[in-house]
Amino acid sequence: MGRNLSVGGLRGAQSGVNKMVSNALNWGRKRNDPVRPTAITQSRAAFGLPLDQAVALTRISETLELPAIVYRCIDYLLVMKGVEEEGIYRLSGSSNTIQMLREKFNTEGDVDLVAGEPYDVHAVAGVLKLYLREIPVPILTQHLLRDFNAIIDLEDRNDRIRELATLMGKLPSPNYTLLRVLCSHLVEVVQRSEVNKMTVRNVGIVFSPTLGIPAPLFGLMLGEFDVVFATPHSGASISNGEGPSSL
Repeated sequence: MGRNLSVGGLRGAQSGVNKMVSNALNWGRKRNDPVRPTAITQSRAAFGLPLDQAVALTRISETLELPAIVYRCIDYLLVMKGVEEEGIYRLSGSSNTIQMLREKFNTEGDVDLVAGEPYDVHAVAGVLKLYLREIPVPILTQHLLRDFNAIIDLEDRNDRIRELATLMGKLPSPNYTLLRVLCSHLVEVVQRSEVNKMTVRNVGIVFSPTLGIPAPLFGLMLGEFDVVFATPHSGASISNGEGPSSL
């Protein structure tokens, strides 16, 4: 199977790195497959569910294996220029707002944050981190976790990058998709570090424990994004010859 990397844009014109993240958010969606709201009951809330179940319940598109909350939070931070906010993802947002957003996503499944009332970008970043932290099984999977950890012991950097790319291609499609979209977004955050003070190290300090990914591996995912996510993945599809390198 291939990958469809068609881009419809999130909202309005985006250029440069913003377009890279827009591509990632639209990766896997067909051109005629619009973002749609989902309905969900509280008994089927996404928080605390295995990733594949959260995708099945809240995905915004039949062809994008990404929970709605991940899409909507990154979408909001792009539109509201949250990536330029000093300390984004490091500074805490209002705990009341974070819990309120958590409850909204848990009861409604999909909440279009951009279309609603304005929220503090730190609170939106906070609810995204909270969601990722509550995924109950390792994002790298129990089956592959030992192989991922073994990469750290490889002496040659190129060998580490090559093996990481190979293992990424073996992840379940929802896991691969989430990491690809999230890392694409975080690459943009790092590229704005002169403004937001979020270097690779600072981003890693936040997300390595949040995702349960060793810091050396997470640093490679960001620093070698084009290589790490260039391995064809069996769970997605390409059209028109496009692939991960199109980001």
